[in-house]
Amino acid sequence: MIQIQYNRDQIISVNLSQDIPKPLEEGRALDMTYSLKWFPTNISYEQRFNVYLDNYFFENKIHWFSVINSIMMVVFLTGLVSMILMRTLRNDYAKYAREIDDMETLERDVIEESGWKLVHGDVFRPPQNLALLSAVVGTGAQLATLVLLVILSAYFGKMYMRYVGNLFY
Repeated sequence: MIQIQYNRDQIISVNLSQDIPKPLEEGRALDMTYSLKWFPTNISYEQRFNVYLDNYFFENKIHWFSVINSIMMVVFLTGLVSMILMRTLRNDYAKYAREIDDMETLERDVIEESGWKLVHGDVFRPPQNLALLSAVVGTGAQLATLVLLVILSAYFGKMYMRYVGNLFY
């Protein structure tokens, strides 16, 4: 059954429900029927979404097992990352804290460095395609600004259209 609430010529809400479920059987013809009931309401078209903003609409039971599981995963992963970071930093500190007289070993270890430890040499090096990078970053900034302006104009345009709509109706 479909229940439709309307206010003048505008539909305010639609509620779909099933009266009597019928089991599916192989080889049996299935009759598809529906019924409509129209109910007038005093809710204005602009206020039709307030039903979904009501606290009782979102009233759900808290799934404590999922909450505790998520907290335990965060604690475990934080511990794992901190353990790896502490081990790496301890080894690096021990390597660089050696005395000056062990310069030969220190120079050999510095030559063997790779990965993120070599970033300090790349910080001030300009990228290969600087013009392309600046164009892409500029386009991204324009798109971000455009999205922000569209969202703001949609929000404030709704209030403007409500004002203009009241002038003509």
